[in-house]
Amino acid sequence: MPRYRYTATNAAGRTVRGTAEAPSLEALYLRLRDTKDEYVTAAKEDTAGAATFRAMKTAQLADFCRNLGTLLSAGVPLVRAFRIMADEIGLDARSKALYEAVLDELKRGVPLSDAMSHCAPAFPELLLAMTRSAETTGSIDQSFLRMASYYEREHKMNQQVGNSMMYPLILAVLTVGVVIVLMTFVIPQFKDLFDQMETLPPLTELLFHISDTVAHHWFGLALAVFAVVMGIRLLMALPAVRLQWDRLCLHAPVVGKLNRKICTARFARTLSNLYSGGVPIVATLISARDAVGNSWIAGQFDAVLREVRAGRSLSETLGSVDGFEKKMASSIAVGEETGKLDSLLATVSETLDCEAESATKRLVTLLEPLMIVVMAVIVGCIIVAVIQPIYLSYGSIAGSTSTF
Repeated sequence: MPRYRYTATNAAGRTVRGTAEAPSLEALYLRLRDTKDEYVTAAKEDTAGAATFRAMKTAQLADFCRNLGTLLSAGVPLVRAFRIMADEIGLDARSKALYEAVLDELKRGVPLSDAMSHCAPAFPELLLAMTRSAETTGSIDQSFLRMASYYEREHKMNQQVGNSMMYPLILAVLTVGVVIVLMTFVIPQFKDLFDQMETLPPLTELLFHISDTVAHHWFGLALAVFAVVMGIRLLMALPAVRLQWDRLCLHAPVVGKLNRKICTARFARTLSNLYSGGVPIVATLISARDAVGNSWIAGQFDAVLREVRAGRSLSETLGSVDGFEKKMASSIAVGEETGKLDSLLATVSETLDCEAESATKRLVTLLEPLMIVVMAVIVGCIIVAVIQPIYLSYGSIAGSTSTF
């Protein structure tokens, strides 16, 4: 999808600049008008930024925001701060080039948000929106420190989920490896012995059939597995399939509750940061929607935005979204009554983060013994399939000896 650099006028009459993806210029005009209440005055396709820079990871974003926020809060000028960051010892070449590009834009008098958007897609829209809001309020240092905490918590959550799934994944790979070794090298050693027998148990015959297939058609099986994986990836790229998959992830037994907590915590955390940073509520909801990472939840936000624009309370509209924990809507309702919405959103996101961490640990606690049992059953079936005909042959020899 093409990326455009645009200049627009917002509802307050101010000139704003930025970048956005859209199928065409007409679609860009409609999108900015409907979602941000901005009217494009000039736009052109941006072909430089996307080819040069890559999207920064959450850990990199956390370091960038922390370093820049600390330097600015210490009174270092913006241009000097980027010069210090670009000259940091041990900085990788890609990050150095990114900081140099932003620095060049700043030296030409371009606002920080525009300089960062020119390096798209290095910086996410969430950070760009927060930077634009901070430029109008003069609190860039505090905004970046706040976003540093946001990305640090996001990185911590991603690491917890990844680390928790590491042990079950190792067990799964070990199980597959053991089965391949047994089928390819161990089972064929018994083939000459079992070929001398007149009949074999069904389990043993099935085992040898699988072993022959793996030994003689392993390349075809590998291609089949590769084709299945690529087919699944292509299916998941289809919007309709992705939508139903994301819906299933939110309502599946055991893991559904965990996914709902993670999505709700991510949304509440984003909403809290942007709302407390002074970003308008409609733009805040759009950025928070995009940060959830679930198409089923994001697809319901067209109705949410319409109801918010119509004057309906935020707690009522978000309470109707399928996939969010009801705790968030209740907390927002209290925040609307007391006027402390930002602090309550921060509290509920921290609470849901803790609950998601606990739910992840419980899930792994269930998965570990389950994977061990599955591995034991598979290996046990292979051992039984090998020992059973030998045991039966000994029994028949003993029976024939006793007749004499």
